[in-house]
Amino acid sequence: MKLSDLALYASLLILTTGMARAADEFDDPNNIGVDEARIEIKDQVEVSVEIPGTITKLIPNNVGGVVEKGQLVIQLDDELVRAQLAETEEKARSEILIKFAEIKLEEAKVDLKDKEDRNKITPGLFSDTEIRRLILAVEQGKAELQKSKHDKLLAELAAKTKEKELRQFTRHAELSGIVTDLHKKAVGAAVRQGDPIMTIVNLDYVLAVLQVSSNFEDRVNVGDKVLIRRHRNTGTKSSGGAFKTPVENSAPRRDEPQQPVSNVIFTGEVTLISPSLKTDKEASLEIRAIIRNQSPRPGVHSLKEGAPVDAVILSP
Repeated sequence: MKLSDLALYASLLILTTGMARAADEFDDPNNIGVDEARIEIKDQVEVSVEIPGTITKLIPNNVGGVVEKGQLVIQLDDELVRAQLAETEEKARSEILIKFAEIKLEEAKVDLKDKEDRNKITPGLFSDTEIRRLILAVEQGKAELQKSKHDKLLAELAAKTKEKELRQFTRHAELSGIVTDLHKKAVGAAVRQGDPIMTIVNLDYVLAVLQVSSNFEDRVNVGDKVLIRRHRNTGTKSSGGAFKTPVENSAPRRDEPQQPVSNVIFTGEVTLISPSLKTDKEASLEIRAIIRNQSPRPGVHSLKEGAPVDAVILSP
């Protein structure tokens, strides 16, 4: 027997054993029965932009595309702001105005000292008014030097402001997931502030909303383990009235043992117990649980919103 065959049989044995153990746990009569269960999307985000503009990049540009958290998904035309940023950065780097002010100040100081020294040799050679003007020229030079340094600081702050403004022209994915809607947006489209451009859904974890008889109110606690299983019969009726069960994976790879999704047990835990009872028919308690999903293939998850499921809560 080939090693690959041995590995396949070992995988099948482990898989079968795990399925049987999970099935036994699901069917334990001590579990708390769930009257109704539905699956809802837990993590979904609509991506919009903070400013109006024109889309230059849309990644991905098709519904069904997969994105990773932190990935660039939207780019608006930012050519003008980039040009303004380059200008302010150049001003922030430049020392020319500071050097020019330093030279003028030094000239004023030299001129003042020269005339003061000459007045010591020949008193009255330069009048008090002339000396006063030279003193004011030195003060003016100091002020111009201070202003040039201040202008450089303002240019540095303006560059930082432009950098922040530039970030408004891009959006990155806040979570990994699948693009389910592009809201009729495409490259070249003009968008307004707050316009939804892309919807991303993450199905790694889903929300199970459970309805349980109020008789179990004292037995259910936050943190209790929840088991979810897809309805075993999810097929459609044929013309003869019999159900046709769909094949979950029409062409499974020989080296990847598959199992029908109806045999998979999904686990999670209670995160919220409703503070009020529903009394439409019989008093019932709404419970919410976060369930870990499974992804047999990239971009595909076993539990989807609206999937028909059975659920139980493990008794503590």
